Amino acid sequence: MQLNNSTVIDRHNRPTVIQPVGLRVLFINDGVFQDPYQISGVTILSKNANISNAALESGGSQEGLLASSLTDSDVLMHFANSATLTTDSAFDVANYTPGAQASGIFKVATGEYMVVLDGRYSLSGAYGFHGSAVEVANTASASDDYIDVWTVKSAEASLLKTVIHDFELFADTFLTVTQPLLLRPTNRLTNKHEKLGSKIDLKITTEVSVENKDIDSSVKNIFKSSVITDPQVEIVKLNEDVSLASRVTVSSFADSSGLVDVTSDNTIIFNWDTESLKTKTEVGDGTFGSLTGTYTVQGKFNMLNQRFLTPLFHLILK
Repeated sequence: MQLNNSTVIDRHNRPTVIQPVGLRVLFINDGVFQDPYQISGVTILSKNANISNAALESGGSQEGLLASSLTDSDVLMHFANSATLTTDSAFDVANYTPGAQASGIFKVATGEYMVVLDGRYSLSGAYGFHGSAVEVANTASASDDYIDVWTVKSAEASLLKTVIHDFELFADTFLTVTQPLLLRPTNRLTNKHEKLGSKIDLKITTEVSVENKDIDSSVKNIFKSSVITDPQVEIVKLNEDVSLASRVTVSSFADSSGLVDVTSDNTIIFNWDTESLKTKTEVGDGTFGSLTGTYTVQGKFNMLNQRFLTPLFHLILK
């Protein structure tokens, strides 16, 4: 996963304490991605210490917000920007540079925000204890379960509330085997027919099998989680008219690099706006053919030292 051209590890991809961990949250309102009006901060707390309940106020106008009784030993890290309104340039993803000062909150896309818990640096962030801001050093430095608490205001007239998610950090994700792993991915495109003009997520599911018969099941189970790296997607228009090019590339693998997402179950996702087909040069010069018709979709990704190409999947735009 990329953030301002820097690689970060998704929370679902078995991150270690010494990696840049992208803690991403998607805000959805009434079925569409929507930016919250305000994000006051993102606070990292221990989950195993049962702090998720004790951390919140239980009554009064501040009910559900982080408790004023929290101490600097409770707060393991805090992220915040110089401004809290999400329309402010402080949320611009271009502000992210890996380092000890990278304690901001970044807007990746509409409704999509991320902080980076980076164990490679002496990361710290300012948190308000009892009316004064205290610099809190990142102490989420052990293999453990954690929660990230987002304090947000959905709309200007609404009250502040907390949104809580969890993640796990691993002390060491190294494993050893005594023979090469025989990996076999099985892919399927879930999209079959779509309407021209729609903006859709192309979804390529991936089942990963470890075919070594004598490999321990604990190793095999690791590959059921997100193990795909550098995913890319290519889309090609097919033409039957002999007066036209039989294949016209709509989006190459290189075009999609850094724009493709992977879920925790190895599903590759590429958001395709079919309306953009109308702007293709080939459409303007008449060599593209009809915008409706058959397209091929193919995925490419890495696992360990191998690069895999999925089968050519056919998708029909109506």
